[in-house]
Amino acid sequence: MSELASRIALALGVVLLGGALAASFGLALHRGATAGPEEAPALASASATAPPDALASAGAALPDEGAGPADGGVSLADGRLADGGLVDGGEDAGAAPFEKLEWSATSRAATYGALSRDACDLELKRRGIPNAPARGAPLVDRPVRLTGPLHGVTFRGDGVAKAGSTSPFDIADCRLVLALDDLAAILEARGITTVVHVSMHRPAPKKAAVTQRKKNQRSTGKGKAGGRAQGKPATAERPSQHALGLAIDVAAFEKADGARLEVKADWHGALGAPPCGPGSEPTEATPQAIELRGIVCAVYASGLFNVILTPNANEQHADHFHFDIKRDGHYFLLE
Repeated sequence: MSELASRIALALGVVLLGGALAASFGLALHRGATAGPEEAPALASASATAPPDALASAGAALPDEGAGPADGGVSLADGRLADGGLVDGGEDAGAAPFEKLEWSATSRAATYGALSRDACDLELKRRGIPNAPARGAPLVDRPVRLTGPLHGVTFRGDGVAKAGSTSPFDIADCRLVLALDDLAAILEARGITTVVHVSMHRPAPKKAAVTQRKKNQRSTGKGKAGGRAQGKPATAERPSQHALGLAIDVAAFEKADGARLEVKADWHGALGAPPCGPGSEPTEATPQAIELRGIVCAVYASGLFNVILTPNANEQHADHFHFDIKRDGHYFLLE
């Protein structure tokens, strides 16, 4: 082969190789942009996969309240989809499709539920959440009281005119308080200044309380040797999330302009109907009913709570929304 022919062949090879590399690189970029959470390239920082306790002990920050999606796609601050549309059930209901949440170990409900006492305390301090230790709630792992507003939103018990209540119903587990801090960011964006709740902590029935104390003794090795100490009691009753300080029942929201949204009077729902998505339309499409649905759907989409119950769930919830975190629950429920 002549020298000229060799040079031509070499140049052509370089061009072909360059084109192949460019195509391969472009395909990789496309895959990275379109892949789901399971397929996306591992570009996230170590804090995204490290256990919550390890994050706190290392001084790393947990997701900022209102910093962005809990599981991707929904802004924590106002419940908007990534493309700017509102979650179905918002002020312009129907503008965006409602999507059922799939359980994720990186969701806020899972992250907060997995925190140890020390890790939760560190996060309270990092955020500067106003709180004080509480007594009178023996089944609550890390009981505290809120001593001030969160993002300008005050949480107060029904019938309490101002903050500073010493009622046992105002006690919350530290982990719930972190979720309430994020909830306040959602509500602040909607002009809400006060959350009126029926209760957070509620004392457990005596039988459930005894069962829980036995469970705690077994987990710490303080139970009596022999007998049924290592087994589950035959008539064990799990205490409610309220007894654990991990739930809040919301009766009303008060807005900066003086308006009040009452769950009992303004929800206008139907038993068995979904609170969000197709079929969630209120029986009376008042502005208040639509706004309440916007709140519920935004909170659900944020992944803050394992369970959200509305008046559509059953008659026991006719006058309030129930939000709770389950430390051992791997699911989301909206009714």
